Amino acid sequence: MGDAQAPEAAVTQRSADYWKARLSGDVDKAYALTSPGYRAINDREKYRLSYGAVPVLQGGEVVTLECQPDRCDVRKNFVTYVPLMKDTPVPLIIKEIWIKDEGQWWLMPQ
Repeated sequence: MGDAQAPEAAVTQRSADYWKARLSGDVDKAYALTSPGYRAINDREKYRLSYGAVPVLQGGEVVTLECQPDRCDVRKNFVTYVPLMKDTPVPLIIKEIWIKDEGQWWLMPQ
């Protein structure tokens, strides 16, 4: 039973670590959680330019998590605030793809 839940638990933790790094502005840590294939063709600076801005998000609860042996699809629920609608929360779903490579789960940035 533990092995059947291992991918879901591992991906949930890795995704939480990724968002903690993103929301705190830790580009190095967030970049380190991307897949080896992504890092092979995108250096840290390219990642920083694409994903380095600290988003203004709250939440991050997992809405759905579907895993196959080497891939997990995650949907997370966030809330953001738009400057023109200062006090109005805007719901946002962010989709993630995590792949298993080299015995570890990695984010595939989209």
